[in-house]
Amino acid sequence: MIKFDKLIRVKNSDYSNLEIISDELNISRLTSKILINRGLDTIEKCEHFFNPTLDKLNDPFLLKDMDKTVKRIIQAIQDKEKIWIYGDYDVDGITSTSIMKIFFKSLEVDVDYYIPDRLTEGYGLNNGAMDYIHEKGGQLIITVDCGITSMDVVEHCNVLGMDIIITDHHQCGEELPNAIAVVNPHRRDEDYPFSKLAGVGVAFKVIQALAHEMNVEVDFKELLPIVAIGTVADVVSLTGENRVIVKNGLKLIKDCPNYGIQELIKVTQLENKEISSGHIGFVIGPRINAAGRIGSAKIGVKLFTTVVKEEAAEIAKNLDEENKKRQEIEGEILKEAEMIVSENIDVENRKVLILSKENWHSGVIGIVSSRITEKYHRPSVVITVEGDKGKGSARSISTFDIYDALYQCKDLFLNFGGHKQAAGLSIKSDNIETLNKRLNNIADEILTQEDLISETVVDSEINFNDISVEVVNELKLLEPFGIGNSSPQFLVKSTKVKYVKQVGKENNHLKMKVEIDGINIDCIGFRLGNFYNKLAVNDIIDIVVTLEINDFTGQDEVQFNIKEIILSYDNREILNGYYDSFKNVLIDRRDNKYLELIDENMKLNDIITKLLGNDRTLVIVNNYKKLVSLVNELRIHGREIIKNTSISYNKDKDIKKHCIVINPYFDTIDTSKYKYVIYYDDLDENIKFLEEVTPTIEELRIVYKTLMLKKQEKFIIDITKFLKYIMMNFNIIIPEIKLLLTLDILRESELLDYKNNREEYYIVLKEKPKTKIKITDTLIYKSLNKRQKCVKNTKK
Repeated sequence: MIKFDKLIRVKNSDYSNLEIISDELNISRLTSKILINRGLDTIEKCEHFFNPTLDKLNDPFLLKDMDKTVKRIIQAIQDKEKIWIYGDYDVDGITSTSIMKIFFKSLEVDVDYYIPDRLTEGYGLNNGAMDYIHEKGGQLIITVDCGITSMDVVEHCNVLGMDIIITDHHQCGEELPNAIAVVNPHRRDEDYPFSKLAGVGVAFKVIQALAHEMNVEVDFKELLPIVAIGTVADVVSLTGENRVIVKNGLKLIKDCPNYGIQELIKVTQLENKEISSGHIGFVIGPRINAAGRIGSAKIGVKLFTTVVKEEAAEIAKNLDEENKKRQEIEGEILKEAEMIVSENIDVENRKVLILSKENWHSGVIGIVSSRITEKYHRPSVVITVEGDKGKGSARSISTFDIYDALYQCKDLFLNFGGHKQAAGLSIKSDNIETLNKRLNNIADEILTQEDLISETVVDSEINFNDISVEVVNELKLLEPFGIGNSSPQFLVKSTKVKYVKQVGKENNHLKMKVEIDGINIDCIGFRLGNFYNKLAVNDIIDIVVTLEINDFTGQDEVQFNIKEIILSYDNREILNGYYDSFKNVLIDRRDNKYLELIDENMKLNDIITKLLGNDRTLVIVNNYKKLVSLVNELRIHGREIIKNTSISYNKDKDIKKHCIVINPYFDTIDTSKYKYVIYYDDLDENIKFLEEVTPTIEELRIVYKTLMLKKQEKFIIDITKFLKYIMMNFNIIIPEIKLLLTLDILRESELLDYKNNREEYYIVLKEKPKTKIKITDTLIYKSLNKRQKCVKNTKK
């Protein structure tokens, strides 16, 4: 069976309106295609997307319980009650708490805030915090970015005589907390037009509603950049209302009067750059997060709420230092986690990776879980154990809802919450192994092996005529990029490597130049330095890229930022599988019709169309080059085609809708099961292939004599070096399949024995037989010549 390590899927939408959108909006066909891929298939939708103005923000009172929330808060303000904001310790919670405090201060209302300590208290509400707030005279608590699953704590709050309003955006259970109000776009009875707000987005809607009822203005210039930071950092969909928030927040960020934002921009050296969602997600966000991960999240709120510039500068500097510490701790724990995987887990047969160890820093286990899931393309739960309890962070792949899976195991947890792709939990240490078994049982029911293959989705296949500096600049209109509106990625097929070099302090990046349609284009591939030893000048590769402008020479030029390098599937694994099936048919004593096939002139694209359809299709392949081209094409059509198509050698496996059979035994295949039977072969190519792989008597002698030069009975040869030696010394090129056939003929002649293992061949030379050997009488040699005659006769 052929194993796919990664898959590419080119989006395929209804492009019937492409020309209309391109002409009406005066944009390129490529940009129009991307818009349609995002569901923006009318002029009206596209214009709305290009102009996400603030007047497109939804009415906050469309959210359930918003009227109750506003009424209770206004009552508390009028009665001068003591109001507390209770937030989470991540960027979303920090920014949510900050905008609430800033807004109340603009109303001249002094509010306190509470953010639990990640290490000692963990995520969400807790009774100890409620007791503390009660002791401090708290009368009304407003949660932001947390609280939706804290039923017991809310009841405890009620017993203490404090009112509590829950504002959150995490997944809701069947029951809602018994609070004064619960504002959450994920409520099961909610019909708000946009459900994907971050916690800070929900808090912002509360501010909008309060401002409306109290007839005051919302200071968008100060608040919206903070809301944008929290929204991007929480990795929610940047579509709909979130696009309005982030697009306008980023426009205002450079001129934002907030000292905290100003100093963050300075410390991250972004003063002279146009700040993007990428800068928020990978530069600014991690520094704010560092406060809650290995220090106190309260410092993050202080950063955004201080009115003293010097204090903001000091905090921003400290956060930068904390982030460096976080990176060091994260790196150490990641190494330990990967070691646990390599030494203790059979990844091939485990669908969810549960990793636990004592005293891992709980502040970084979420990042480590993300790295593990990214590397192994499996859901993961990373747990730090302290005594009899564990704190865990879970991350998942697109095909597995981790929140739903954890919900089915809720009896094992002290607490848990999250989304489809990420969650947090606390658990008794004794329950970790039970969690491991139950999550994997759930995954076994849901996930197929194909689900565990990473799939990269691209907007379009492109060639040189599709791209220009003008088009790359035009693509910036689609920003901000993120979940739901990812940075456009493109597939560039059959590029020729012209230059390749490792760059970076640790040689972990790749600098390349590739040729496409006769034109050379500069490329950069971050974290792709490991491909350096796999590539050579003039190699033909497929690449997945984003488009950038390179102005290093003072002149704007298009540059490829390489995201994926797709090497040809012409590798040893597929070659060995093919060869074994080829030899099986070759020496089979039945009178099968090997290679006596009709030349159907079936093009590769036509075959893919059939395999993407619902009508059962059988594809028969005998030629190795045809097999490689078919497999290479299959993996750029995504997961579904692989799920529906079995690939087997010699016999068809009736387990999927479609089947590809390599070197079939024809008398074992029931073609009546299929609507279409396709011979993906060309008789001329098959004749050429058999001629290329059939060794001549002279070649057999050369290989044997070269092996004899070792003057040892047993030895190992490096296959690549061995074939190169023969080429240099005898001026002949021997493909590896021909070498395998040569060795098998020599083995049948009792001259040697061998085993092949990846790049190395184990050779055992035998004593020369006393009687003369006639190699042309061996079964393999006679079969090869017979097949050549058979195919040539079919051609006639």
